[in-house]
Amino acid sequence: MIFLDKMKTKSNSSYQQLNPTNTLNDFIDSYFESINTTSKPLKRTIFPDSFFKLIVNVVDNKISNVFLTGLWTKESKVIIPANATVYGVKFKILAPEYIFQREIASLIQSQEILDSSFLGIKDMKIDNLQDYVTQIEPAILKKLDQTKKIQTKKIKLSKLLDQSEGDILVQQIVNQTNWNSRSINRYFNKYLGIPLKVYLNIKKIYSSYIPIINKSFFPEKGFHDQSHFIREIKKHTNKTPKELEKEKDDRFIQLKNIQK
Repeated sequence: MIFLDKMKTKSNSSYQQLNPTNTLNDFIDSYFESINTTSKPLKRTIFPDSFFKLIVNVVDNKISNVFLTGLWTKESKVIIPANATVYGVKFKILAPEYIFQREIASLIQSQEILDSSFLGIKDMKIDNLQDYVTQIEPAILKKLDQTKKIQTKKIKLSKLLDQSEGDILVQQIVNQTNWNSRSINRYFNKYLGIPLKVYLNIKKIYSSYIPIINKSFFPEKGFHDQSHFIREIKKHTNKTPKELEKEKDDRFIQLKNIQK
């Protein structure tokens, strides 16, 4: 079943997201739609969130381009074209191996243009997010069906990372997945381009945005103290927690739309 999250609307843009079918929960975080309703490009700031993304730009009701991003490790500037709708899929750590059958390590802090025939996207008729999901999800499921059997320890790893939101020790992961830390790090470096500890930190920082936008600037967990919390937030976003809360607006898509 697919669940529609409440749409957040401003005068010049809107955003909404859908959750994947249960079969894809270990591979996809969500599908999203971001619309620029104006005749001018909109500048946006994106922060690291632990997901890599497949993006489809639709401009004047026509598919303009399709591209794949790697993981973001620091804040980045993006532009939504004028009169455009951006459709995206946020993928989790197992998707490179089992859906794309390739690494995305080479795409750290960057992106790669894909042929529009990928997953049959060029033939899709997309009017809204539900249309997009209805068409792309079967194509993704087909890719998954064609892959090799998924190792149990990797499924356990994916679930554990989601449940912990990054607030977990490497040794706890090793104990619960029965997968040694050296092998896990090889896997992360090969497919994602970063070691496990860096990934955990990104995930932990991303989950901290929720208390920040609710004006809670002292971490409940995951950080040694407030100074450590502020330092890590600034490293990933170039702003302190108070600056993020104060300046949150349409520029910061994730801060305006992040949900638990």
